[in-house]
Amino acid sequence: MNGKPYIALTGGPGGGKTTIINELSHDPAWAGRFIALPEAISLMPGQGISPREKLFQRVMVQMQFTQEDGIRLAFGQEDARLVLCHRGSLDPLAYWLDRGWSEEEFFIFTGTVREQHYRRYVAVIHMVTAAAGAEDAYQRWPKAHRPETIDDAIRLDGLLQQVWGGHPHYFRIDNEGRDWPTKAQRAREILSEFFGYI
Repeated sequence: MNGKPYIALTGGPGGGKTTIINELSHDPAWAGRFIALPEAISLMPGQGISPREKLFQRVMVQMQFTQEDGIRLAFGQEDARLVLCHRGSLDPLAYWLDRGWSEEEFFIFTGTVREQHYRRYVAVIHMVTAAAGAEDAYQRWPKAHRPETIDDAIRLDGLLQQVWGGHPHYFRIDNEGRDWPTKAQRAREILSEFFGYI
């Protein structure tokens, strides 16, 4: 993707994607310096498509594309703010694989190729689920809006590493030896490296 720098935040449930976006939005040093795109699934309530259908993941891909392309057109290339995406366009592949469907079929069904997804982002930051290494911090429904068990979260996290790990600027931030402030600081350091990228 040419022009405005896009970064995808990925990772299993409870990795801190929403939290880091919220923290940056309220930090005077960062506020106004980036545009945050919501998770595509948050735009889907009431659409009548089940996540158990293959169509659901194709819709997720297209909604992610539409959000990203719309922001680029609306703000224009002269706007140098970084665009921070809550999940990227290849995240649906991890959920697809979790259903036991083949990777080859995903690309056929969505009419895309892996390199097309990789080119959309200057970097991918993988914030590992708290279920792997910080289990005490992992919360499920009703404390948090996520149904996944610890095992579910770890499995999805591994699939997300599988689908994004080949990106040339893939950064994985795990929980080993890190509390949340340390994990968040590492994400900020990576993001800082790309603020001047055009």
